[in-house]
Amino acid sequence: MTKQVLAAFDKCKDSLAAGELCNLTQKTLESRGSGFRVQCMPLSDGGEGFVDILTKQASGSFSPFYASDSLGDPKEILIGLCELRNLPALAKESLGLPNDGRIGIIEMASIVGLADLKMEQRDAWKTCTRGVGEALAHCSSLELDAILLGIGGSSTNDMGVGALSALGLDFSDSHGCPISFPTPEKWSSVSTIESRKMVPLPPLIIACDVRNPLLGTQGATHQFGKQKGLTKEARKAMEQEMEKMLALMSSLYPDAVTGSHAEGSGAAGGIGFGLGLAYEVKFVPGFELISSWYNLVKKLEDCEILITGEGRFDQTSSQGKAPFELMKKAHELGKESFVFAGSVDDEMKIRCELEYPGVKIYEFGNRSKSLADNLAHASSNLVRALNQYIP
Repeated sequence: MTKQVLAAFDKCKDSLAAGELCNLTQKTLESRGSGFRVQCMPLSDGGEGFVDILTKQASGSFSPFYASDSLGDPKEILIGLCELRNLPALAKESLGLPNDGRIGIIEMASIVGLADLKMEQRDAWKTCTRGVGEALAHCSSLELDAILLGIGGSSTNDMGVGALSALGLDFSDSHGCPISFPTPEKWSSVSTIESRKMVPLPPLIIACDVRNPLLGTQGATHQFGKQKGLTKEARKAMEQEMEKMLALMSSLYPDAVTGSHAEGSGAAGGIGFGLGLAYEVKFVPGFELISSWYNLVKKLEDCEILITGEGRFDQTSSQGKAPFELMKKAHELGKESFVFAGSVDDEMKIRCELEYPGVKIYEFGNRSKSLADNLAHASSNLVRALNQYIP
């Protein structure tokens, strides 16, 4: 008897894309004969693959555009354009969208992504979100009813200052000279901030799974600065500069300090916080978005086996990441479920197997090998694990 399988992976960072993981699973299981029929559902938490995955699911189109990357160089990106009539009613309802019209989809990681920078280039003092603002400004001319922005995987930590500079906020030094690419290393030179007529935007929806505030030990800099090239001392200095910039922004936006304490204001270096000062912004959890966009509950109800996973399955996975939420939902529906990750935190594995009896969690990486070796052989490692653990 053929078993119906739902393969729903998030990416393995710096290795395999979500779609590649799903396709590998499908090919591996279906090559055995008629025992499995696999439906692929690649996932994205707002980072890499966000535009591609959501736009294709909604039978949308892609519009090319040149925007500044995190270092200020021009880069071609793709903006997704989707007809709202092609979205499930549940997605439109949960996002507050009309039945007809168009939505534009932007992926922050495709513009100022951390993965685009070599290790020696990763330095949040020198990166800026101006290109994201340029893409948003471009969308304002496309007659859209809403913009959906995924903000995972960024290389920036600029509170959205760069994006706002492209949308109409002017930053100048004490001599009145404009600072057009306001990276954090230039903030100490900023003397005045003035608002030109801001580019009008349709309602902006931000997909975000991070709940951290902007500042403090749980904030953007201290929690995510290390991966963006900031040493411990540099993170302390950056935090101080952010506090000063927040004070300057408060002169234009009286609610800025209050907003900096909001859940999610520290996501992606604070870009949602910055955009929320000047625009109508709605934050949505990434899994909630994916769930409604794909009509996920129906797909889970129709399958017998769920196979999901990501690059690393650890404590952060339970903070709203799609593979964990999917595993949990499958357990509630009484479905057999497997989690395959490049690496698995042992405590997390024990916790999940206790809380969700029957869930099977496997690591397909080889702990005796280097990270570089595991990344290079991720495909063969996954295939081996699937053949070993899926009966």
